[in-house]
Amino acid sequence: MDYPRLIELGTHNYLLDALSICHRNRLRIYHYALNTGVLIMFLLITGSILYYCYKKKPSAYELKRRMLKDQEYVLSKIRFYQAEKSNLSSTFLEKIAQARETPKHF
Repeated sequence: MDYPRLIELGTHNYLLDALSICHRNRLRIYHYALNTGVLIMFLLITGSILYYCYKKKPSAYELKRRMLKDQEYVLSKIRFYQAEKSNLSSTFLEKIAQARETPKHF
């Protein structure tokens, strides 16, 4: 069964080709716009991260101050353990001396 056509076949083909060309152009523009947007976002995020890392980097004065603070902490721990060791050994020696002085009765 043939349906009646409101436009000629040549006009139909011309409009179909024109619409497909418009569709390809629109997709190409969307493609470029999307890729450009993604590139700009990537560059902004990467630039922000790099700038933050650059600003967060400690100065030479801060590095030196932190190193001195760490050294003081280590030295205080060494002194503490040396004092504990000498206190422990003196206490141990006192206990030995007391044990010798007090006679044990069985």
